[in-house]
Amino acid sequence: MPDTRLMERRDDTKASAPRVSATRAAPAVLEARGLTKVYGGTRGGASHTALQDFDLRVEKGEFLGIMGPSGSGKTTLLNLLSTIDVPTAGSVRIGGQDPAGMDPEELALFRRRRLGFVFQDFNLLDTLTLRENVLLPLVLDRVPVDEMQARLGRVAATLGITGVLDRMPFEVSGGQQQRAAIARAIIHDPDVVLADELTGNLDSKAANDVMQALRQLNEDHGVTVVMVTHDPFAASFCRRVVFIRDGRPFTELRRGGSRQAFFQQLLDTLSAMGGFAS
Repeated sequence: MPDTRLMERRDDTKASAPRVSATRAAPAVLEARGLTKVYGGTRGGASHTALQDFDLRVEKGEFLGIMGPSGSGKTTLLNLLSTIDVPTAGSVRIGGQDPAGMDPEELALFRRRRLGFVFQDFNLLDTLTLRENVLLPLVLDRVPVDEMQARLGRVAATLGITGVLDRMPFEVSGGQQQRAAIARAIIHDPDVVLADELTGNLDSKAANDVMQALRQLNEDHGVTVVMVTHDPFAASFCRRVVFIRDGRPFTELRRGGSRQAFFQQLLDTLSAMGGFAS
């Protein structure tokens, strides 16, 4: 397990985080090689190749977006990277480990400790307060109470939800729910946070607030994020965006200037692909 002192340790990466190179010698936080996923094809039935021979390398401290049209394979890719689905061929390594050979119990523990998840519909437990939702990963790992409260205080302050921690999910806005979901995803200090359309259920202001908070976590605390999104506005907060079409890499963009200029580049690339992602 990484050092549990989330914010203090991640502050040490602040100087190096803004510039990420895919050619670093350091081991990747997440690496996929030759990922292929074929659905169907059993007993003579038709088959569909959703992903084919896909390679991806994510360095520590990256903020990576994955975009593509409906049916392009981006959700399949995220499911394979998150170990929720099993590839037909190829491999995924997370923090230098290959979870492929783990039994179900080992895999569940690995996923809970090494990965953080943020979903479009928040996935907060309605019967728990935001505080209890955020602390859940630490409760499951039996982290001492004093340490849980210290980590909660740091994460909640960073995400601006300290004042609503004792409210139920239905008592706060969608943006506050999503920031609580992000807090839950990072409080156990995972290797990488995997986000699936995290602004899809938010209005424009809430979406901006959530993405600003996620960018702060990435830039100031070195949190590694891989985000699938159809929204070029959300993707403009990323440092790098990989475009996928027909289960294969199409191209990638790296943000070198302003976010506004990057947003326009994303729009141009989506247009070249034949329309907006969905």
